Amino acid sequence: MARRATSAPAPQGFSAGYDAAEKWTPYPDWSKAGIAREGWSARPVPRLSQVLVSGDLAEARRIHAPQTAEAGLWSIATGDPYLVRLARDRALLVSSEPLAIPLGWNEGWAASAAGDAFFVVDIEGPSMRAVVAEATGADLVAGSPSAALLFAGINAILYRMAEDRARIHVEAGFGPYLWRWLEERRD
Repeated sequence: MARRATSAPAPQGFSAGYDAAEKWTPYPDWSKAGIAREGWSARPVPRLSQVLVSGDLAEARRIHAPQTAEAGLWSIATGDPYLVRLARDRALLVSSEPLAIPLGWNEGWAASAAGDAFFVVDIEGPSMRAVVAEATGADLVAGSPSAALLFAGINAILYRMAEDRARIHVEAGFGPYLWRWLEERRD
């Protein structure tokens, strides 16, 4: 005879019926999400093809993306696809179209699908620089070959798509946090 499951007692210091999920920010409907403030706006960037490349980046580029431009911190990404440097041996290949790159180990480098791994948001407008500067202590004027940094207290990737449009990638689970940070930012 099977035993019936009984509810476990509440953890010490919590009352019965405590729901830890209530503390987490709910996911917005990204298809309708948008923030418009005086001088800047933000919107999610859906359906980007993203592939994380690790190892011999020069060889991976030579074989699969020889014409691809590379972006670092605060530089402007050009072309489609483009490569965003994260470390000496790691980059994110980004495209608006599906990328035909073999996943897995490839003689000196590896590729991993990352389309669902990152939440991507664009911030644009004349006040975009002030919003970005508030979120990071990185020296944007000096830039860096690596676009990886802390943004609003979380790991992120930051570069620009145009002079007045920044693009930020964060781990997908932190998307609601970043969105809430932007919504609650005081102008």
